[in-house]
Amino acid sequence: MLLHYLRLEPEKLRAAMKKRGAKVDIDELIRLDKQVSILLQELGKLNEQKNIAAKNRDIKTGAKLKKESEKLIAKLRPLQQRQFDLEGEVPNVPLSEVHAGGEDDAKPLGKPVGKLPKIKEPKDHIELGTALDILDVERGAKVAGSRFYYLKNQAVELEFALINFVGKILHDKGFRFLLGPQLLSEKAMMAGGYLGKARDEVYKTQDGLYLIGTSEQSMLAYHLDEIIEVPQRYASFSTCFRREAGSYGKDVKGIIRTHQFDKIEMFSFVAPEESEGEHRLMVAIEEEILKKLEIPYRKMLLAAGDLSMASAKTIDLESWIPSQRRYRETHSCSNCTDWQADRAHIRFKNLRDKNEYVHTLNGTAIAIGRILVALLENHQQKDGSIRIPRALQPYCGFKEIKAK
Repeated sequence: MLLHYLRLEPEKLRAAMKKRGAKVDIDELIRLDKQVSILLQELGKLNEQKNIAAKNRDIKTGAKLKKESEKLIAKLRPLQQRQFDLEGEVPNVPLSEVHAGGEDDAKPLGKPVGKLPKIKEPKDHIELGTALDILDVERGAKVAGSRFYYLKNQAVELEFALINFVGKILHDKGFRFLLGPQLLSEKAMMAGGYLGKARDEVYKTQDGLYLIGTSEQSMLAYHLDEIIEVPQRYASFSTCFRREAGSYGKDVKGIIRTHQFDKIEMFSFVAPEESEGEHRLMVAIEEEILKKLEIPYRKMLLAAGDLSMASAKTIDLESWIPSQRRYRETHSCSNCTDWQADRAHIRFKNLRDKNEYVHTLNGTAIAIGRILVALLENHQQKDGSIRIPRALQPYCGFKEIKAK
C-alpha cells in the first residue's frame, strides 16, 4: 500500500502525514523507490543473460556477468536497507473521518452513557483497596520499584471473575481463544509496527526477544507470512509489559499506569470491505462489557496525531473515575486497515481468486488494572465496602467486599 501511495498518490500521502503531524521524508522515499526499481530491473536482465550463458556453456561470459551482478548487488543492498528503515517510520494513513489534532483533541461520539454515582467524598482505589486488604502498592514498589503492585485476597478472585465473565461474552460472540508467547522475535514485533516510535516502550531481553505490551502483538504474528480464510476472530489473555518511558510524572500513584498488568484483547483478520463493520462490532462489545459492569463511560474518536503507528482509526472508551472527577481511558479499539498485514505478509483469496492483504483490528476486552480502579471507585459504599455488579456476582461468588 505504501508503494501505491509513493508511485500513484504521493500528495495524498503527504497530506496524511501532515494530518498526523508525522515527519516523513516522502521525497527521499520516492527517490529510493525509483533507484531500487531501476537496479532490480538491471539485475533481472543480468540474471537472464547469465541463464543464457549457462545454457550455452559460455563460461567466460558467465564469469563476467557474475562480477557485474555482484557489483550491482553491492550497490543495491545499502539502498534497500535505507528504504526499509525509512518505510518503517511511515505510519498508517488515517481514514477520512479522523480529524487532525493531538492527544487533547479527541472528539466525543454521542453523549456519555450511564449515571454517575452520587458520592460526596469519593475515596480513591488505593485508599479503598488498602483498607479492604485487597491491594498493596507499597510492597509492589519495595520489591520491583514504582508502578508495580500486589493484588490480594478478593481482588485476586475478582480478576479471575472478570476473566471468566468477559471470556463468556467473547465466546458467545464467536471469538476463538489463544494463549500465545509473551516473548516475540524482532521480525514479529516489526511486522505489527511495535518497534517504530514506540521502541522505547518495549522491554528487550538479553536474548534479543521482546516482552509483549499487549497480546495483539502475539495474535497478529500467529498468521505471519500466511494466506488465510477470513474472517478470523481471536481473543487472548496475557500479562502485558510496558516501560512507560514517556509517562514520567503521569499516574505514578496507584494502578492506572503500570509496567505490568493483565488483559484480554480482541483481534480480527477480515476482508477490507468488512473492516468498518468489524470495528463497530468490537466497540459494541466493549460497551456491552462496561454496561454490564455498571460503569459510566463516554466514547471518544482519537485525533490523527494521537493514533498509534498502525492505526487508521481509533475509538477509546473512557470510564468515569470518581476520585479524579473525570473520565479515563479503559478501552481502545483500532482499525489498522492493511498496514500491519502488508508488513506481516498476511493475505486472503478475494472474490477474484487473487491474493489480497487482509485488514486487521484490535480492541481491549478488559484491562484488569484499570477496570479494577473503575469498579472499586464507582461501586464504593459509605462504609468503605465495594458492591459487586449483579452480572459479575455469579463469577466471583460474593456480592460485596467488606473490611475484615
